[in-house]
Amino acid sequence: MIYFLFALAFILATIYYVNKAISKFQCCPTRINHDYDAIIVGGSIAGPTIAKALSDQGRKVLLIERKLFTKSNRIVGELLQPGGISALKILGMDQCATSIGMPCKGYVVADTKGRQLELSFRNGVQGVSFHFGDFVHNLREFTYKNCQENVTMIEGTVKTILTEGHTCYERAYGVEYTVVEDYHEPEDPFHVDPPNSGNASYVTKTATAPLIIMCDGGMSMWRGRYQHFTPAAEYHSNFIGIILKGAKLPIERNGTIFSSKEAIILSYRLDPNEVRVLVIANYTRLPRLSKLCEWLLKEVAPSLPEGMREAFICAVTKQSNIQIVPVAACPPTFPSIKGYVGIGDHNDQRNPLTGGGMTCAFHDAICLANKLKDIPQMRTNNLMHAAIIQNRIQDAIWGYSRHRYHHSSCINILSWALYMVFSTELLREVCFDYFKRGGDCVTVPMDLLGGLNSSLLTLIYHYFSVMLHGVNLLLTGDGTFLSRTHKPLSRYQKLKNALTFFISFSRLYEATYLMIIFIIAVVQIGMREFYSPWRLIDPVSVVGKICKDIKTHAYKFLFGSKYSKPVGF
Repeated sequence: MIYFLFALAFILATIYYVNKAISKFQCCPTRINHDYDAIIVGGSIAGPTIAKALSDQGRKVLLIERKLFTKSNRIVGELLQPGGISALKILGMDQCATSIGMPCKGYVVADTKGRQLELSFRNGVQGVSFHFGDFVHNLREFTYKNCQENVTMIEGTVKTILTEGHTCYERAYGVEYTVVEDYHEPEDPFHVDPPNSGNASYVTKTATAPLIIMCDGGMSMWRGRYQHFTPAAEYHSNFIGIILKGAKLPIERNGTIFSSKEAIILSYRLDPNEVRVLVIANYTRLPRLSKLCEWLLKEVAPSLPEGMREAFICAVTKQSNIQIVPVAACPPTFPSIKGYVGIGDHNDQRNPLTGGGMTCAFHDAICLANKLKDIPQMRTNNLMHAAIIQNRIQDAIWGYSRHRYHHSSCINILSWALYMVFSTELLREVCFDYFKRGGDCVTVPMDLLGGLNSSLLTLIYHYFSVMLHGVNLLLTGDGTFLSRTHKPLSRYQKLKNALTFFISFSRLYEATYLMIIFIIAVVQIGMREFYSPWRLIDPVSVVGKICKDIKTHAYKFLFGSKYSKPVGF
C-alpha cells in the first residue's frame, strides 16, 4: 500500500511540474503594438472603478459599455455597505455614493411575530442606499471627467473576445465591438439622455490589449466560455422588487429585514419619498404576474408593519414597476485562457440579501490593480520584452484570482449563512437571541456583514458561537425569542430544565437538528467558496483546458435538456 501511495504521489507531482513548465510555452508569435494597456468590457459598477485604478497607474484603458450614457433601472446594487464606501475612498470616488444616497446606520430585524431588534454599525460608520442608476451614472461621470487623459469610454456592444493560439494555449488579445457609424459623444453626457439610435447603422471595430477585464456582471455570455465556471443546475431563488411611495420604515436610516412563513423581506429607503421592498421568494420558478401578485398580497403583506402595508398593497394591486431577478449560487471562478480576467459578479455571485456585491466588486478592482502595479509597462514593440510582460500579466491575474478571497469570502459566506438563518424559524430565533446579548455579539457580526472585517477566523468563531449559544438555550429552556414560555426563568428553573434535557425529546431533537444544520451548512458553503484545484494548478495550462472541456460537456449532457439548462452556459 505504501508503495502504491508513493507511486501515485510521484505521478501527480510529475504531472504538476510538467504541466507548470509547458504552460509557459508560446505556441504563437508574441503580439506587439497593442492599442491599449487594458480593455474593460462593461461599465456598470466594477468597470469605472477598475478604469480609475488603472488610470492612476498611468495605464491607457478602453472601456466599452452598451448603454454608457443612459441611466439604468435595476433592483440590485442599491445598498452599499460601509466596506464599499471605504474601498471607494481608497480610489477617491466615495462622493459618487455619499452625495446622492440615504444613510444606512444598520439593520432592524423582525420575526414572524413582529418582535424587532435593532442592529447598528459601530459609531461613525454607516452605509448608503440609493437608486442604482444614479450611482452608476456618478461612477461613469467621475471616471469620464477625471481620467480623460488615460481612459477612453465608448458606447458600444462587444460581440467577440478575440483570441489566438492553439486550443490549449489560447490567449485573449482584444475585442470586436459594434458602434454607431457616425458615433460621437452627447453634448452634455450623463446629464441629458442621448438621442435614440434605434434606426442608426452600426459598424464593427476592433481594439487590442494584452489584458481583457470583464465587468459585465453575473449574466455574462462569456463567463461559461472563458472561465472555469461551475454552473448551478437551477436558479436558487428569486428576488421580487417593488417601490413603495410614501411608506415609513420602522426605524428610519436603517435597512429592515422582515420574516414571513413564505419569504424574507428586505427594505431600505431610496430617497425621501420612496422605499424599496425586496421579497426573496424561495422558489426556482415564479408564476405569471397576476398569480404572483395574489401570492404577495396573501403571504407577504400581512408580515409588513402598518406604515408600509398600505403602500405595499397599493403597489402590488396596480402591478406597477414590479421587477424580478433570479438568484443563482455561483462560486468563485478562475480564467481558462490567458490575458482574460473577471471582476465583480462576473467572477462569483452571492445571495443579494446582505447587499455585499458592490463591496466585493470595488475591492476586486483594488486587488487587481495592486497586482498589476509592479509591471512598469504593459505594451512594447520589443518581442522579447512583450513575452516577459505577458507572463507577468498572467502571474498577476492568477495571483488576483487566488487571493481575492481575502476580501470576498466573509461577505459571500455570510450572505448564504444569513439566508439559511432567516429561512428557518429555529435558526432565526437562536440568531436573534445571540444578537440580543449586545456588545461584540452585534458589533463584530455587523463589521463582517458591512465588509469592515474580513477575518475568516472571526467569522468562524461567531458562527459556532451562535450554534453553541442556541444549544445552551435549548438546554436551559431560556431565551427571549427561543423560549416557549416567553418569560424570564429563575436559576432553579434553568437548572431543572438542564437536568431534564435528555428526557425532553423535543428539546433534544431541536438541539441535535441545530448542530447538524449548522455543520452541514458551513461545510457546503465553505466547499463552494474555497474548493478549487486551480488555486494550486495553473488554470490556463493544458491540464486546465482538458478539465474545462470535460466539465463543460458533462454539465451540458447532465443538465442540458429542454426543461433544465445549467445556469450560465
